[in-house]
Amino acid sequence: MGHTILGKDAYNVNFVMLMILTAVEVGAVAASVKGAIVDEMIILILVSIGAIKFLGIAFVFMHLRMEADSNILTLTALFPVFFILLMILFIAITTPGAPDSLPAWCRF
Repeated sequence: MGHTILGKDAYNVNFVMLMILTAVEVGAVAASVKGAIVDEMIILILVSIGAIKFLGIAFVFMHLRMEADSNILTLTALFPVFFILLMILFIAITTPGAPDSLPAWCRF
């Protein structure tokens, strides 16, 4: 593979980072259950750590676009997007009053 961060395997570094951040999240939730942290603070902590985890995963795995099989990986990642768009479309169509709220250029 050859992907390294600070001379260590990128996947192992990412795994350790995710485990540490998950432990911090669990500790924050445990502290909020005991009443040591207010709800606003726990939300800030969890959202911040979630963003850091997202960025960490994205930065480590962005190299996949350079791999030989990146097209199949891209298609695999985009496959659910088709169904999400289809679901949104059908929810919009079947919502009561949805056709009446469409712009004039969309209606017959």
